[in-house]
Amino acid sequence: MLLYYAGDLAMLDNELIQVFLPIINNGLTFFGYVGVTVVAANQPTQQGIPTGPTVYFYKLGDHRLGFLRRFDTWDSLNNVMIHTEEQQYETTFQVNAMAIQSPLTPNQYTASDLVNDVCFIMQSDDTREILYNNEISILRVTDVTNGYFVDDKDDFEAVPSFDFTLSYTRTKVYPGKVIDHAELNVNRV
Repeated sequence: MLLYYAGDLAMLDNELIQVFLPIINNGLTFFGYVGVTVVAANQPTQQGIPTGPTVYFYKLGDHRLGFLRRFDTWDSLNNVMIHTEEQQYETTFQVNAMAIQSPLTPNQYTASDLVNDVCFIMQSDDTREILYNNEISILRVTDVTNGYFVDDKDDFEAVPSFDFTLSYTRTKVYPGKVIDHAELNVNRV
Protein backbone atom coordinates (compact mmCIF):
# COMPACT_ATOMS: atom_id res chain seq x y z
CA MET A 1 0.00 0.00 0.00
CA LEU A 2 1.62 3.24 -1.13
CA LEU A 3 1.05 6.38 0.87
CA TYR A 4 -0.09 9.40 -1.09
CA TYR A 5 1.21 11.76 1.57
CA ALA A 6 2.62 11.01 5.00
CA GLY A 7 4.36 14.27 5.93
CA ASP A 8 4.41 15.17 9.62
CA LEU A 9 1.04 13.56 10.24
CA ALA A 10 2.22 10.31 11.83
CA MET A 11 3.44 11.74 15.20
CA LEU A 12 5.94 8.98 15.83
CA ASP A 13 7.52 8.29 19.24
CA ASN A 14 10.77 10.03 18.33
CA GLU A 15 8.82 13.10 17.18
CA LEU A 16 7.13 13.26 20.58
CA ILE A 17 10.52 12.98 22.29
CA GLN A 18 11.98 15.71 20.07
CA VAL A 19 9.23 18.01 21.34
CA PHE A 20 9.38 17.32 25.10
CA LEU A 21 13.12 16.64 25.57
CA PRO A 22 14.21 20.25 24.86
CA ILE A 23 11.42 21.43 27.17
CA ILE A 24 12.89 19.41 30.05
CA ASN A 25 16.51 20.38 29.26
CA ASN A 26 15.70 24.09 28.94
CA GLY A 27 13.53 24.05 32.06
CA LEU A 28 16.25 22.45 34.20
CA THR A 29 18.79 24.97 32.91
CA PHE A 30 16.38 27.81 33.68
CA PHE A 31 15.95 26.50 37.25
CA GLY A 32 19.73 26.53 37.73
CA TYR A 33 20.59 22.85 37.42
CA VAL A 34 24.10 22.50 36.00
CA GLY A 35 25.55 19.27 34.64
CA VAL A 36 22.29 17.30 34.68
CA THR A 37 22.00 14.79 31.85
CA VAL A 38 18.54 13.95 30.47
CA VAL A 39 18.50 10.65 28.56
CA ALA A 40 16.18 7.91 27.44
CA ALA A 41 16.43 4.88 29.71
CA ASN A 42 16.65 1.38 28.25
CA GLN A 43 18.30 2.50 25.02
CA PRO A 44 18.95 -0.04 22.24
CA THR A 45 22.72 0.27 22.72
CA GLN A 46 24.85 0.31 25.87
CA GLN A 47 25.56 3.89 26.86
CA GLY A 48 27.41 3.37 30.13
CA ILE A 49 26.38 4.82 33.47
CA PRO A 50 26.33 8.61 33.82
CA THR A 51 28.52 9.72 36.72
CA GLY A 52 26.55 12.89 37.48
CA PRO A 53 22.92 13.64 38.24
CA THR A 54 20.72 12.14 35.55
CA VAL A 55 17.06 12.35 34.60
CA TYR A 56 15.76 9.31 32.73
CA PHE A 57 12.56 8.93 30.72
CA TYR A 58 11.02 5.99 28.95
CA LYS A 59 7.77 5.14 27.27
CA LEU A 60 5.27 3.09 29.28
CA GLY A 61 2.65 2.60 26.56
CA ASP A 62 0.04 3.83 24.11
CA HIS A 63 -3.71 3.94 24.53
CA ARG A 64 -6.01 4.39 21.52
CA LEU A 65 -9.18 6.38 22.16
CA GLY A 66 -12.47 5.84 20.39
CA PHE A 67 -12.62 4.58 16.85
CA LEU A 68 -10.54 5.19 13.76
CA ARG A 69 -11.91 8.25 11.93
CA ARG A 70 -12.04 7.88 8.15
CA PHE A 71 -12.83 10.52 5.53
CA ASP A 72 -12.16 11.31 1.88
CA THR A 73 -11.38 14.64 0.19
CA TRP A 74 -10.90 15.52 -3.45
CA ASP A 75 -7.52 17.03 -4.44
CA SER A 76 -8.48 19.03 -7.55
CA LEU A 77 -4.87 20.11 -8.13
CA ASN A 78 -3.69 16.51 -8.62
CA ASN A 79 -7.09 15.17 -9.71
CA VAL A 80 -7.08 12.43 -7.08
CA MET A 81 -9.18 11.34 -4.11
CA ILE A 82 -7.33 11.41 -0.76
CA HIS A 83 -8.38 8.93 1.93
CA THR A 84 -7.44 9.91 5.51
CA GLU A 85 -7.54 7.79 8.66
CA GLU A 86 -7.01 9.36 12.09
CA GLN A 87 -6.69 7.82 15.55
CA GLN A 88 -6.55 9.73 18.82
CA TYR A 89 -3.74 8.46 21.08
CA GLU A 90 -2.58 8.87 24.64
CA THR A 91 1.08 7.99 25.17
CA THR A 92 2.48 7.73 28.69
CA PHE A 93 6.12 8.29 29.62
CA GLN A 94 7.77 7.78 33.00
CA VAL A 95 10.46 10.10 34.36
CA ASN A 96 12.87 9.17 37.14
CA ALA A 97 16.23 10.46 38.31
CA MET A 98 19.46 9.48 40.01
CA ALA A 99 21.54 11.89 42.06
CA ILE A 100 24.02 10.51 44.56
CA GLN A 101 23.49 11.90 48.03
CA SER A 102 26.31 12.29 50.50
CA PRO A 103 26.48 13.55 54.10
CA LEU A 104 29.45 15.65 52.92
CA THR A 105 27.18 17.74 50.64
CA PRO A 106 24.02 18.44 52.67
CA ASN A 107 23.00 21.35 50.43
CA GLN A 108 23.17 19.29 47.21
CA TYR A 109 19.82 18.73 45.47
CA THR A 110 18.40 15.21 45.57
CA ALA A 111 16.97 12.96 42.87
CA SER A 112 13.54 13.84 44.26
CA ASP A 113 14.30 17.56 43.78
CA LEU A 114 15.14 16.87 40.13
CA VAL A 115 12.02 14.81 39.50
CA ASN A 116 9.74 17.31 41.24
CA ASP A 117 11.14 20.14 39.13
CA VAL A 118 10.73 18.12 35.90
CA CYS A 119 7.16 17.42 37.05
CA PHE A 120 6.70 21.18 37.53
CA ILE A 121 8.18 21.86 34.08
CA MET A 122 5.80 19.40 32.39
CA GLN A 123 2.78 21.16 33.95
CA SER A 124 3.89 24.72 33.21
CA ASP A 125 2.03 27.11 30.93
CA ASP A 126 5.11 27.41 28.69
CA THR A 127 5.14 23.62 28.20
CA ARG A 128 1.43 23.56 27.43
CA GLU A 129 1.93 26.28 24.80
CA ILE A 130 4.86 24.52 23.12
CA LEU A 131 2.97 21.22 23.06
CA TYR A 132 -0.16 22.93 21.72
CA ASN A 133 1.87 24.51 18.89
CA ASN A 134 2.97 20.95 17.98
CA GLU A 135 -0.62 19.61 18.09
CA ILE A 136 0.01 17.75 21.35
CA SER A 137 -1.63 18.26 24.70
CA ILE A 138 -0.50 17.20 28.13
CA LEU A 139 -3.31 15.14 29.53
CA ARG A 140 -2.08 14.32 33.02
CA VAL A 141 0.96 14.40 35.26
CA THR A 142 0.88 11.96 38.16
CA ASP A 143 2.19 12.35 41.71
CA VAL A 144 5.87 11.78 42.40
CA THR A 145 6.61 8.45 44.08
CA ASN A 146 9.87 7.82 45.89
CA GLY A 147 11.09 4.22 45.78
CA TYR A 148 14.45 2.99 47.03
CA PHE A 149 17.00 0.41 45.91
CA VAL A 150 20.35 -0.84 47.21
CA ASP A 151 23.22 0.51 45.08
CA ASP A 152 26.62 -1.05 44.29
CA LYS A 153 28.00 0.21 47.63
CA ASP A 154 25.17 -1.44 49.62
CA ASP A 155 23.68 2.00 50.36
CA PHE A 156 20.04 2.89 49.89
CA GLU A 157 19.37 5.30 47.04
CA ALA A 158 16.11 6.95 46.15
CA VAL A 159 14.70 6.58 42.68
CA PRO A 160 11.71 8.96 42.53
CA SER A 161 9.43 8.92 39.50
CA PHE A 162 6.25 10.26 37.94
CA ASP A 163 4.32 9.62 34.74
CA PHE A 164 3.02 12.09 32.18
CA THR A 165 0.56 11.39 29.40
CA LEU A 166 0.50 13.18 26.05
CA SER A 167 -2.58 13.27 23.82
CA TYR A 168 -2.31 13.64 20.04
CA THR A 169 -3.65 12.34 16.74
CA ARG A 170 -1.89 9.85 14.47
CA THR A 171 -2.90 10.30 10.85
CA LYS A 172 -2.29 8.19 7.77
CA VAL A 173 -3.16 9.40 4.27
CA TYR A 174 -3.62 7.12 1.24
CA PRO A 175 -4.78 7.46 -2.34
CA GLY A 176 -8.56 7.08 -2.27
CA LYS A 177 -10.74 4.94 -4.46
CA VAL A 178 -12.75 6.79 -7.05
CA ILE A 179 -15.74 5.54 -9.03
CA ASP A 180 -14.85 6.25 -12.64
CA HIS A 181 -17.95 4.80 -14.26
CA ALA A 182 -21.36 3.48 -13.31
CA GLU A 183 -23.73 1.15 -15.09
CA LEU A 184 -27.47 1.51 -14.68
CA ASN A 185 -29.65 -1.56 -14.93
CA VAL A 186 -33.42 -1.43 -14.54
CA ASN A 187 -34.86 -4.84 -13.81
CA ARG A 188 -38.38 -6.01 -13.10
CA VAL A 189 -39.09 -7.42 -9.71
